Amino acid sequence: MTSYGDTGFLLSLYLPESTAAAANSAMRSVKPPLPLTPLGLLELQVALYLAVFRRQITEPRRKEVWRLIEGDIKSELFVPTPVPPAALHEAAVRLAEKYSPTIGTRTSDLLHVAAALILGARVFLSFDIRQRKAAEGEGLKVVPRAGR
Repeated sequence: MTSYGDTGFLLSLYLPESTAAAANSAMRSVKPPLPLTPLGLLELQVALYLAVFRRQITEPRRKEVWRLIEGDIKSELFVPTPVPPAALHEAAVRLAEKYSPTIGTRTSDLLHVAAALILGARVFLSFDIRQRKAAEGEGLKVVPRAGR
């Protein structure tokens, strides 16, 4: 696996967000499978519940999207991939010291970039400005290009 998608990017593949077209286009440029860490899976679940809470989608739509995600796991577009928690947190601490004071990275930003690095990703799929800057700072190619 050479690419890693953060939760916001992955969610854009399933919901009608302003970033959906760019996410789908970027997916055509990467080679599956993409790892889906326990953090990513949990964040996808919570994001869908929050979309219901915010009345962005209905509960039946949330269930339908979750079935699509499960189908993409079964078809191996995404592969559940554990990351050793101690290594993840150690890497995130190092990244926090390097990036949080200057670009304002948050814990979840750091955990995603750390996971991508631990898993040996070369491409980082994200729309999040802070994650993009940290990933670029660590030598990852960030997709989609800025401004898309």
